[in-house]
Amino acid sequence: MKLMMSRLMGMMFIQYIVQGAWVLTLGLVLSSYGMKEIIGTAYAVLGIATIMSPMFVGMVADRFFATEKVLGILHLILAGVMYLTSTFIVSGQATMTLVGIFFVGLIYYPTVALTNSISFHHVDGPRYFPVIRVFGSIGYVVLGLFIGQMGWSGDVMTWYVAVISALVMGLYSFTLPHTPPKSADAPFSVRDLFCLDAMALFKDKYFTIMMIAILILMVPKTAYSAYIPVFLNALGFDNAASMMQIGVAMEVLFVFFIPFFLTRFGFKITLMLGMISWAIRSVLFSEAALSGSYAMVIIGLVLQGVCWDFFFTVADIYADKKAGDNIKSQAQSLRFIASNGVGLFFASSVCGYIFNNNVTDTGAQGLAQWETFWLFPAAIAAGVFVVFLLCFKDDTKTVVTSK
Repeated sequence: MKLMMSRLMGMMFIQYIVQGAWVLTLGLVLSSYGMKEIIGTAYAVLGIATIMSPMFVGMVADRFFATEKVLGILHLILAGVMYLTSTFIVSGQATMTLVGIFFVGLIYYPTVALTNSISFHHVDGPRYFPVIRVFGSIGYVVLGLFIGQMGWSGDVMTWYVAVISALVMGLYSFTLPHTPPKSADAPFSVRDLFCLDAMALFKDKYFTIMMIAILILMVPKTAYSAYIPVFLNALGFDNAASMMQIGVAMEVLFVFFIPFFLTRFGFKITLMLGMISWAIRSVLFSEAALSGSYAMVIIGLVLQGVCWDFFFTVADIYADKKAGDNIKSQAQSLRFIASNGVGLFFASSVCGYIFNNNVTDTGAQGLAQWETFWLFPAAIAAGVFVVFLLCFKDDTKTVVTSK
């Protein structure tokens, strides 16, 4: 078991190094190579890729080939696509860069589900998966610190790191324990593929309110993930990738507080704490744009733990509680598509419009414009908070235990 755990931990560690290398400072890299106007569009095409990628897993990976082999082949293909995309970035080919980013997302995102499937197939999920998964966050942090300390936060070198990491992950995947396709003998189901059974959950008005809140709160979430490295660079931080690891570390820390808050305060209060934190951190960034206060920036980064865990992670738990045993997987897929698919596409379009119409200067010259930029996601998060307060009822029995 110890050897198995070590192999799966190594898998997660490399998997999220691959992701962090290309997505962590994507906005800053595009800005550095004269393509800041397509940052929002880049995240929008990732949203489209996210919507389409579960279909690939459902139709191919789950049915025809061993999971570890599919994982390895996808990463080897990913390495080639990422290298090609890096050449488009260097040459400033905006359209081809967007095409490359779309295919990177289309190939990469299914591998996240595949690593989870491999883990759940070989170990007791509730007991061991959190330990395995945390090594992904550790890999993300290590990668961010490395890129930041090397001074590559806005450099295409991050993509070369991603290429090498994907090659390593591809080869490593073939050494993983054999994991046969979990649905090899199951009949193809359109209802499973498009989460049609889980769509019935929308008859519940509180579930619908939650899903709408997720979709709209993707705006402040995308404003942070897409534009915070560009903002930090404008403030004079040359190690944006390292700075952002403060937020990742807080995500790991605050997840342990979720059981306490849910059992003590319930879903509504816990979710609202996450919502209002998105508004507060955006206000802090807005104030920091004018004052140059490093303290406000640090507090805003620390709040990532509350913002992410108390809203998006708790939303996963809420969806699981609402769903019956036969549609729990569909409910989680639906939640993921609502946020990282439709939500990301919507939010990226909104954030891209706000950014392109408000932040026209680069570097320190644009800090006054950044003050305005951050007020938009702050207002959106505050608006969702008020509507949620008035319209949402915590009608789900909260029973959460720590493992």
